[in-house]
Amino acid sequence: MTPTYTTALYQRILTELNAVSVIDCHEHLQRESELPQGADIHIGRFFIHYANCDLVSAGMPVQDMTHVQTDPNLSPRERFRFIAPWYRKAWNTGYCEAVRIAIRDLYGFEDLTEESVEPLTEAMCSAIRPGYTRQVFDRAGIDLAMNNPFGPNLVYNPDFGRDCFRCDMTADSLTEFPILRIAEETGIDILCLDDYLKAIDWYFERYASQASALKVGRAYDRSLYFEDVPKSAAEPIFNRINAASMLNQQPGRAEIQTLEDFILHYLCRKCGEYGLRMKFHTGLQEGYGNLITNSRAALMANLFLKYPKTGFDIYHISYPYQDELATLAKNFANVTVDFCWMWIINPAAGRRALSEMLDAVPANKLHGFGGDFIFVEGTYAHVKMARREIARVLCEKVEERRFSEDYALEVGRMLLRQNALDNFNLS
Repeated sequence: MTPTYTTALYQRILTELNAVSVIDCHEHLQRESELPQGADIHIGRFFIHYANCDLVSAGMPVQDMTHVQTDPNLSPRERFRFIAPWYRKAWNTGYCEAVRIAIRDLYGFEDLTEESVEPLTEAMCSAIRPGYTRQVFDRAGIDLAMNNPFGPNLVYNPDFGRDCFRCDMTADSLTEFPILRIAEETGIDILCLDDYLKAIDWYFERYASQASALKVGRAYDRSLYFEDVPKSAAEPIFNRINAASMLNQQPGRAEIQTLEDFILHYLCRKCGEYGLRMKFHTGLQEGYGNLITNSRAALMANLFLKYPKTGFDIYHISYPYQDELATLAKNFANVTVDFCWMWIINPAAGRRALSEMLDAVPANKLHGFGGDFIFVEGTYAHVKMARREIARVLCEKVEERRFSEDYALEVGRMLLRQNALDNFNLS
């Protein structure tokens, strides 16, 4: 049997998908002012996100990876020698494939080796300068990215070039309760829970019309089940936390969670009021270890039921709980599925999930790509992988006579562009 990815049909579909100007649903990309300069440009850039996790999973000591990422005194070959014993052990993964694609296409080297590392570093030093993000986006065929940036402001950081980005608001700062900083940013004296809710209202009034979404990343340190806590139960906890903040003391995690549940429900109501879709991190957590059972999207079913006017975009297809998410997206009109990060986590699982979701879930509810990288070279590689894998799935649907070729191309354009424009009100 001829492999799907060598057929003329596959090549036609991939050619059409390569022509789509992609809306990238999720990034953490650097500002132009944050791009490295001089001696800070080195191959450690490719291991600040994702590939480092697989090398550490393979056995590389974390302190050695830290040297690769940050030590300014290492020569290119010295930096590579830290990686060398582990790179080939993890060479097979999607994370490392993304590194190879970026190195090959953007810098002209087939792979990261002891012989290539010095000229590769020189090529990086020549290329990385202001304007590089847009340059790479153009090569990748990316029109616009929804960015969840790290920055000086707590909730919204709009200081990004709008030729590349629309930025999300961030919910996590509001649920960590840095009360003094929020009071300073908003100019509101926060003496009680009602004052804190007024500060949240201030952020929405000021920024919701500019933001692309509200991002919630709480699955890294708690369960995604958010109990519907009455205000009467939340208020005394807030008062204790507020008193502690006045003394520069940090409250305990367990006490915060009940209050955080109350605030999260309030944020759901605000997003419904402003038509701002909520993005939730679900599934695999990036890093070197975590409790995966915290991050199942099914834990949020109470939110989907209670807030039908609020849109919920579920990140990373809740992998490895993607089957549960398919049923949620099928049953709830306000739930969409986001494949951001997925094509480098596990390309084969991404294909299986997309194929099954296209049999069960309306196609307008699937967002096909989000790079989810800090460095833009990773985004370039990731969108190439996404187009490749989506084309394989669509090709199989045509071969199975489930889709016509024209409908397969229509779905491909929805996945890579139109659904994001429609569901996030970007158009």
